[in-house]
Amino acid sequence: MPDPELGDNQPTGTLSEEEVETWFDDEAQEESSSAVIPAPISEDSIEQKYADGQLRIVRSSHDFTLHFLRDSLKDSNYINISPGYQRRDRWDRTRRSLLIESFLMNIPVPPIFLYENQYNQYEVMDGRQRLETIRDFLDNKFPLSGLEFWTELRGRRFSDLGPTLQKGLLRRSISAIVLLAETSRPDQSSVDVRMVLFRRLNTGGARLNPQELRNALYPGLFNDMIADLARDPTFTTVWRIPPKTQGEKIQPPAALLKNPLFKTMADCELVLRFFAIHETISLNLRGSLSKLLDQCMKRHQDDTSQDIDRRKTLFRYSLKSLHDVFGESTFTLPSTERLSRPLYDALMVATSLRQGAELSPHKDAIKDRLNDALRNEESYDILIGRGNTVDAIKARVRKAEGILFGHGDS
Repeated sequence: MPDPELGDNQPTGTLSEEEVETWFDDEAQEESSSAVIPAPISEDSIEQKYADGQLRIVRSSHDFTLHFLRDSLKDSNYINISPGYQRRDRWDRTRRSLLIESFLMNIPVPPIFLYENQYNQYEVMDGRQRLETIRDFLDNKFPLSGLEFWTELRGRRFSDLGPTLQKGLLRRSISAIVLLAETSRPDQSSVDVRMVLFRRLNTGGARLNPQELRNALYPGLFNDMIADLARDPTFTTVWRIPPKTQGEKIQPPAALLKNPLFKTMADCELVLRFFAIHETISLNLRGSLSKLLDQCMKRHQDDTSQDIDRRKTLFRYSLKSLHDVFGESTFTLPSTERLSRPLYDALMVATSLRQGAELSPHKDAIKDRLNDALRNEESYDILIGRGNTVDAIKARVRKAEGILFGHGDS
């Protein structure tokens, strides 16, 4: 049944928002189920753990006037609200306008949280949308709309308000809670302090999902590459995501913002899964898939442009090779015409492990082997039905290698 949000032109087999949300729910469950239950310890040991391992949070509070923020937000070296921190379900103009109306009416606005990563340099932990709205309105980037009490101001930008309202608005302030986190033994601590703070302090409505957290915590060329590959024309075609358009970073089309994969950054996680699973197998890594995804982001945060070029080449080779074989049905289960993330993982990584191999001359045989495997209960369970444990993923990739290259466990 077509999604009313997307209209009647929704591609067949497009994933629903509920389906995509279960991906992240499953990831959390896998993480929880893989956690090691600690052996009982004495009360003295518990007290020692408290003394040695607690997070020490240095906290201060500030009131920033909008006049101060107008200049400060232009300098990312002071307050960093770079696009890498932007979750994709951006506030619409009405919601942004209501925030400005709250300032005009002197209604208290919830505080923002900043993390001081270096002296006098801050990252936005919670409140990015509020800060971005303040910056953009004061820079005349959008007119007010959907106001409830100041209806006279609909359609006006900051420059249209008149000197009295402008001065009054600039004198308004928003509270900021600044955090500087330390552990008692930073060199030995296994706790990623920033990850904990992001998870616990995200108060502005919906919590960040795991990929949005990774996007916020690990900026750099690797993170940029993931977002870029998620807009690759073949990738968007296969996953039924609206294609890339000029200027979409500034003004993304409504259909793109409503797409469940793009909206939740699940498209970026799909790309990340490819690299994380490829390395899990090639480097024989262990751990829950969620941890492996986190570690992959952290491991490549300082990648060079040459590293990035090699990774892009590997991903695009794997994707194109499979698309040349399967076309519009790439990663699609024939019985349901639904896209399958486990099938994507298996086929993409299996292809990458044989970089340079030609698949398209054997596409008829490959299709037959895949169809046979999906009709077989045991093979189907290996390819699709099992969880995301490392052993299950490795078995899935081995099965896919046999299907693609016609040997071994096919």
